Amino acid sequence: MRSIVLLLLSVASILAQAPSAPLATEIRSIIDEYENSVRANTQKLIAAATEEEKNKFRASIPSAGPYATKMLKLVQANLDQPDVVKGVNWLVTGAAGFPEGQEALKMLGTTFADRAGIAEAVKQLEYHGLPAEPVLKAVVEKNTHRDEKAAALYALGAIHFKNFDASADRDSAAASKSKALECFQQLYADYEDVTIQGFKLSDSVAKMFFEMTSLQVGCEAPQIEGKDADGVNFKLSDYRGKYVIVIFWGGWCHACHGTLPLMNQAAAQLKDKNAVVIGVNTDIETEAKKALADYQVSFRNVLDNTSSGPNTTLYNLRNFPTLYLIDPKGLIAIKNGSLDAMVAQIVAAQGATK
Repeated sequence: MRSIVLLLLSVASILAQAPSAPLATEIRSIIDEYENSVRANTQKLIAAATEEEKNKFRASIPSAGPYATKMLKLVQANLDQPDVVKGVNWLVTGAAGFPEGQEALKMLGTTFADRAGIAEAVKQLEYHGLPAEPVLKAVVEKNTHRDEKAAALYALGAIHFKNFDASADRDSAAASKSKALECFQQLYADYEDVTIQGFKLSDSVAKMFFEMTSLQVGCEAPQIEGKDADGVNFKLSDYRGKYVIVIFWGGWCHACHGTLPLMNQAAAQLKDKNAVVIGVNTDIETEAKKALADYQVSFRNVLDNTSSGPNTTLYNLRNFPTLYLIDPKGLIAIKNGSLDAMVAQIVAAQGATK
């Protein structure tokens, strides 16, 4: 009996001394477990034969919550380990809507503000809005690693850019524009070459800078040009002297479907008011022609062929549909406004000239 006890104690001692799985492996295991569960549910949804079965699997999409709980415990137990930042990155980017993701966000601005390896999570903070500003400022101030500092400047500038673009108050817009430009200028001066996940930060900064300076009310509208569905070239400037409502849209865009009949109505209503409607369609050519027919589009369209086509890229589109009103002088009168506001401005202007 005594020999058995000694043997068990010896085995327990060996197991206690055995090395645990590397931290990076444990983190990857939690992420894989979550992603595999989502993937398995998706396969069941695809294979479902009835709508009832499909709804069952739509309602059972695995939550990231339990995995976020595991990940945060692992992170908190290994704060001094270099690989722990991989867990923080996942919590901030993959579990942002959970308390654990919010806790990781706080840690990003404190415990991890000066660490290498957090650039991926830091860049994603551009989508968190102003609540992420203190975290980003902490990374800018404390982090000496080029990728991390560049990502923080980029995200901070992007947040202020979006505030500028959405602001209806002139003073607030000016303040946001100034802050955005300060971040972008520093990024250009010191980190122009930095790439995060194959994404060159300065390329997007250039687009936002162009939008702030050249795509605002009162600016001359950049030229829109290309071929229509009949293969005929035309340009925005062909309509100089008229009001032009421009809609950027695609058949792939569900939000566009309800807007297209209203655009048709506006085109008919404005026919005798020195105004036209034109579109920039972002489908591939075969799908574009199908969408034009399916939605009985009555106004002329430039076929841009993709949502990253030349005209769509020039106007730095982030949402679809997006509408612009261009005045008879070729200046932007309304940016990303409502169709009703645009029609009302045209009608009012026509009445004022009588």
